Amino acid sequence: MMRMVVVRLALTIPILLGVSLVAFVLMRALPGDFAQASAGTSTISAAALEQIRVNLGLDRPIWEQYLRWLGNALTGDLGRSFASKRPIAGELFPRLAVTAELTLIAGAMALAMGVSTGLASARLRGRTDWMVRGWNSLLLAVPNFVIATLIVLLFGLYFPTIGIFNYVAFATDPLGNLASLLLPALSLSLSVSVTISENTRAAVLEVSSQDYVMVARAKGLHARTILGNYLVRNALTPVITVAGLQAAAMLGGSILIETIFTIPGMGQYLFESVGNRDYPAIQGIVLVAATIVLLMNVLVDIAYARVDARVSYD
Repeated sequence: MMRMVVVRLALTIPILLGVSLVAFVLMRALPGDFAQASAGTSTISAAALEQIRVNLGLDRPIWEQYLRWLGNALTGDLGRSFASKRPIAGELFPRLAVTAELTLIAGAMALAMGVSTGLASARLRGRTDWMVRGWNSLLLAVPNFVIATLIVLLFGLYFPTIGIFNYVAFATDPLGNLASLLLPALSLSLSVSVTISENTRAAVLEVSSQDYVMVARAKGLHARTILGNYLVRNALTPVITVAGLQAAAMLGGSILIETIFTIPGMGQYLFESVGNRDYPAIQGIVLVAATIVLLMNVLVDIAYARVDARVSYD
């Protein structure tokens, strides 16, 4: 197990280098740069724009800019924001904490909804199965940003006393912070819960036909014992894999959700930085997000081996 973890962590290094290089090149392939974005609609001379680029180092060859950024990043320095002139780390990590909290709440909701509906669909069958499959098909067809917009309209029109855009920091009011993240987390979790639900249903149906389940039923074991010790435990393996992979989807979905609900998280920070062509901020966000996704994949592999005794990395 330890060897697998070390190897997987070592493989993250070239992957992160590739991700950072692709993001670096793609951002500079977009039309415009920070000098033009900061000028906006105001009239500014070409000489002034060029001076801004010189001050920021944007006049240098792109390979030199990348190597310079990479050298600083390897020492833990993600640079300074073009827009705020403050260190990226000081602006990014407080926002990352907000996004992490939102993702954890959404992940817990998605797991609860997905596992419960998938289990009910597989065990009860009949009308319940049709209702769950129909609900999943509906959620699968509707993107999460549409769901978020509908939630905003619904609560804004019919429940105006409930604050929708009033984010509360955890340090200010922990309960208020949790309440302010429930609706955004619900918007983010619904589409993810569909995948977990369908995989849970398929896994439970597959495990139900296995010989050891048949033997347990023949022995006269209680239905709750069979459900907990035989069905759910053995069906968890594909569910854990899917749940880990969906963490990346929730990180990507948080960009629009945080923008819609005006949550000061990493997603909203990325949205603003792309609009401003704030290259150091974008590079820092992409690097941190890629690191989180890769670490999540390693944790999924570890959990996979812990749950399923047939899996061994030795």
